[in-house]
Amino acid sequence: MIQKLKNTSLLLAALLLFSFVTNTACDLVNSNLEFALKQTKNAEKSQDINTVKFHTYKAIKIVQKLDKQLKDCGCSTANKEITEGLNLLKDITHSTSLSTAKLMLEDARKSISSGIDKIATYSKKTTSNTDKKISAENAKVYATVDSILIPLEKSMLAMTVEKDNCKEAYATALAIYEKNELKLMDESLTEAKKYYHLRSIEIAKKTMKKLEDCAKAK
Repeated sequence: MIQKLKNTSLLLAALLLFSFVTNTACDLVNSNLEFALKQTKNAEKSQDINTVKFHTYKAIKIVQKLDKQLKDCGCSTANKEITEGLNLLKDITHSTSLSTAKLMLEDARKSISSGIDKIATYSKKTTSNTDKKISAENAKVYATVDSILIPLEKSMLAMTVEKDNCKEAYATALAIYEKNELKLMDESLTEAKKYYHLRSIEIAKKTMKKLEDCAKAK
C-alpha cells in the first residue's frame, strides 16, 4: 500500500511536468535540428565556398542521425521538410559557386525551420494524449534530475531579478545552453541524461529570454 502511494505520488509529480516529459523525443529532435540550423546559418554568413561546405557538412552530419529520434517523436508531417533540407545541404557540398550555394542554403534553412515549427506544434498537441503515460521508474528519474537542477534554476532566476550584470548573465546562460545542446548530440545518452540536458536547455532558454532586452541594450 505504501509503495503504491509512493508510486502514485511520483506519477503525480511527474505529471506536473507532463508537457515537457512526454515529448522528450520531440524536444531532442528539435534541439539537434536547432544546432543543424545554426550551422546552416553559419554557412550562409561565410564568404568563401570552402567555409560554406565546412559548416554544411556539420549540419548534414547532425540531420542524418535523426531517423530514430524522428520515429520516436512521431511527427511524420515534419519529415518532408527535414528531408528537403537535408537534400539541399547535400547538393551544396557539390557546388562550386558561392552564390548558388547561398541560394540553396536559404532554401535549406527555411525547410529545416519549417520542420522545427511543425515538430514544436505537434509536441504541444500531443501533451494531452492519454495513451502516453509516464512509468513510475521514469517519474523517479525525472524527479531526481529536477531536484539536481534546483540550484541551477535558482541561480538563473537570481540573474533575471538582479540584472546588474545582464550582459554577463546572458553570456553565462548562453554558454549553458550551447554546452547542453552539444551534449544532446551523443546518441548513447541514458534517459536521465537526455532529460537533464533538455531541462538545462529549457532553464537557460527562459533565462536568456528574460535577459535579452537588457543584454542587447547599449
